[in-house]
Amino acid sequence: MRKFKLIVPIVIMTILFVVSFMLQSKYSSLILENVNGGNVEGIISKQFIIFGSGFAFINVLIGSIVTCFVVIFVILVFVLVNRRKMEKRAKLKSELTEVYQSKILDALEGNGMTFDEAEEFKKICNSEFKKAILTNQIIDVALMLPKDKLGLLREFYLSMGLLFETERKLKSRKWHNKIKAMKELSHLEIKHFNNLILKNINAKNDTLRMEAQIAMVRLSDNKNPFEFLEHLDHEFSTWEQITLHELMMESNMEVPDFSKWLVSDNHDVGMFCLRMTREYNQVEDVENLRNMLYHPNEEVARFAIEVVGDLKLSALSTDLKKIYKDEPYYNKLEVVKSLGKMNNPKTIQFLQHVVDGEEDTQLQIEGVKAIRNCDDVGVIALQKMLDSDYRDYKILIKHVLDNRIN
Repeated sequence: MRKFKLIVPIVIMTILFVVSFMLQSKYSSLILENVNGGNVEGIISKQFIIFGSGFAFINVLIGSIVTCFVVIFVILVFVLVNRRKMEKRAKLKSELTEVYQSKILDALEGNGMTFDEAEEFKKICNSEFKKAILTNQIIDVALMLPKDKLGLLREFYLSMGLLFETERKLKSRKWHNKIKAMKELSHLEIKHFNNLILKNINAKNDTLRMEAQIAMVRLSDNKNPFEFLEHLDHEFSTWEQITLHELMMESNMEVPDFSKWLVSDNHDVGMFCLRMTREYNQVEDVENLRNMLYHPNEEVARFAIEVVGDLKLSALSTDLKKIYKDEPYYNKLEVVKSLGKMNNPKTIQFLQHVVDGEEDTQLQIEGVKAIRNCDDVGVIALQKMLDSDYRDYKILIKHVLDNRIN
């Protein structure tokens, strides 16, 4: 089918060329007959006098057809040569894959090569293409290899001089080469180039930036796998945060103390650390959590209020009450919800002031819910509010206490 598609335009071009050439020959004969004594001097001007612009059109048509023939021929040669080259590469890759797999297995079984054997094997890997095949085979094995065998595979990788190729790719200006290098280093746990990887965590390219972060988590000291957060200035997306958290869980890494990065100038880093603080119930550093309640960014402050409530940090209830007055509406709402999560009877009086002083129905409802969460003391407080003549709370409290609604 492909050959048919290629032959059709060639046949059409051939027909046009033959017809154009015949017309050109006919026109030339007529011109020569009209030239005295067969003298061809001034033949170009005679062409236009006798035939007008038609002859020029035929010349242009022939020239165009010849040009098309040349272009098609060049493209055809290029396609055939490239196809042949790809077939040879595919065959070579298949052959080398078997050889490389055998050598990798020997290395993992502890059957090391002699110096002569190593030199002979390096001759097989004498091109960038062949080295890339060997490197890919090593990485494929590393993905499924137990930790106790990784050292042998790494030694084999180094003995083949592949680290130089990885370093070259890591220093390349092309982002996809850098990503390949980072994956090779991280899967083989080679930590010599962490400083170079660290330079890419603020890259403009999203994929490169994420791969750099993943590599830093894998290659950093197990006690501090997120040290790159100190240097992260770029946006730290939710997707990146989820990916790194999943990586940490899959690798069974020791959970670092995320509170040290809570006060980062990068708001996304602060949000991530708040999530991790809540996830791992890290309540030892209360002071940094307190500072987050006063964060200048409204969204970060609101999330900090939510986390403090989820962690039931009653020690910060005073701070929540302190910031309430000056907070925007949704932050006020979160303060009341967080106080309700703490189940602290000492907050009842403040919550009653919220119910009394706020005109917003949602704030009042959340205030009553928070009072109700304070166990028996809260129920008693609500009963007193029902019996009070100061304000009619009946509709509000009955709404909250109705189990069909809540």
